[in-house]
Amino acid sequence: MQSDTTPTRSMPLPVGAIGPDHAAYDDHRRSFNGTVDRRPAAIVPCSSTADVVAAVRAAGDLGLPIAVRGGGHSVAGHSVADGALVVDLRGIRSVSVDPEARLARAGGGALWEDLDGATVPHGLATTGGTFVDTGIGGLTLTGGIGYLMGTGGLTCDTLVGAEVVTAAGEVVRAGPDGDPELLWALRGGGGNFGVVTEFVYALQTIGPLQSGAVSVPLEHARVALAGAADLARTAPPELCLFAGGPSVAEIDGVVPDRANAPLLARISIAYQGSAAEAEAAVAPLLALPGATLAMAEVTYPELQARAGTLPFGLRHYWKGHFVRELDAAAIDAVVSAMETIPGGHSFLLLEAITGRARTEPEGGAAFGQRAATWNVSALAIWEDPADDDRQRDWARATADAVAGSSLTGAGYGNYATDDESAERILAGFGPERMARLRALKRRYDPDNVFRFNHNIPPD
Repeated sequence: MQSDTTPTRSMPLPVGAIGPDHAAYDDHRRSFNGTVDRRPAAIVPCSSTADVVAAVRAAGDLGLPIAVRGGGHSVAGHSVADGALVVDLRGIRSVSVDPEARLARAGGGALWEDLDGATVPHGLATTGGTFVDTGIGGLTLTGGIGYLMGTGGLTCDTLVGAEVVTAAGEVVRAGPDGDPELLWALRGGGGNFGVVTEFVYALQTIGPLQSGAVSVPLEHARVALAGAADLARTAPPELCLFAGGPSVAEIDGVVPDRANAPLLARISIAYQGSAAEAEAAVAPLLALPGATLAMAEVTYPELQARAGTLPFGLRHYWKGHFVRELDAAAIDAVVSAMETIPGGHSFLLLEAITGRARTEPEGGAAFGQRAATWNVSALAIWEDPADDDRQRDWARATADAVAGSSLTGAGYGNYATDDESAERILAGFGPERMARLRALKRRYDPDNVFRFNHNIPPD
C-alpha cells in the first residue's frame, strides 16, 4: 500500500541525512528545473552501495517513498519529491575501464564527463548524452540519444550489466551474471525498479570525428528540413544529424540577441570518419537555398561539449513526439513554432534516429520507439515566472501540431515533464512491453516505492 503522508520533522532520519532543519537542505533539494520546488523528508548522500542499502531500508522503516538523484537534470524534477527520502548518488562517481574487454563500470552518480574522461584515453567511448554535466543514470535508463548512436545504438543498448538496490534493500545483478529480464527493463524502462549503483557499458572504438552545421535562413527552413529528412533516410551509420532553431549567426565572434538578428535554421552534423568522407556525406545539404557549412575535426570530448551546459534554475517545459517520418505536416508544425518562438531560450530540437539506434540489441530492450525516424521536441526554456503560461502553451501547441505524424502518440521520456499522462507513457511502450514491465515491477517493487519517474504501476 502506498503512503503519501508527508512525515513531520520529528520523525527519525537515517544517519547522515539532510533534513528540513539542515543548513544545506535548500541547496541539496534544488532542482535543475526552476519551476520545481519540492520538499523531501530527507536527502541521504551516499558514497557506496552499502550506503544506498542503508538509505533504502531506512525509507522502508519510515514508510517513505524514494526518489533517486544522480546528475539531477530531470526536466520533470524526478530527483526530488515532496515527503520522500532522496537517495543522493553524487558521491558514487568512480569509473573503471577494461580496454581489452571494451567495458566500462561507472558509479550510479557519474556524469558523462566522468565516463568520457575515463574511456577516451583508451580510444573508446559509448553513446553519451549531449550535455557533459548530465548524469549517466537518467539518460541510460530512459533511452539515450547521442552522437554515436548510429554505430553504437542508444545508450540503453550499450548497457550490458548493472548493480541494483531493490525496494527491499537487496543488491541484485542485472544481466547475464544475474537477472537478464531486469537488464531488459533497465534498457529504457526508466527508474522504476530500484537504485542503480553501477552501470556496465559496452564501448566502441573512436577514430577521427567531424563536427559542424549547415545553416540556412529561417525562410528556407521548410526546404532545409525536407532535405535533412531525405538525407537521414539513406544516411550511413557514421553520420548523426540533429536539426533545430531558431538560432542566430555570430557577428565578429559575438552572438547577437535573437530578437534583433536574422534567424537561422541549423542542421547539426557529427561524423565518424575523415573530413572528406563527412563532406561527401552531407553534400546534398549544400544545395539548399542559402546554405553555409562550417565543419572541423574534433575530439570526442569536444564533440560532447558542443552544446555547452544548461545551468540549474532555468525554467523548463519540454514536449514532443517520436515521429514515423519527418513529413510535410511535421515540418510545417516545426517551422511555425520556430516563427512564433515565445522568447527566452526556447527552441525546436529534431534528432534523426538512424543506424543501430533503430535495432534492438542482443537480449532486447524495453525502449519502445524503434520504428521512429526522428524525435521532434519543443524545448521551452525561460527565466521569468511571469512567462510560465506563455512558454508552456507554446510547447504544448507545438507537440499537438506534430501529433498527427507521431509514431505512437508519445515522446521521449528523458524530455518529458511531470505532467506526462499515463496514456502517453503506455503509448511509448505499447501494451506488450508494458505488461512485461509491470510483471517485473510487481517482482521488484510491488508497493511502487520508486514512483517518482514516468511511472510503471505494478497493477
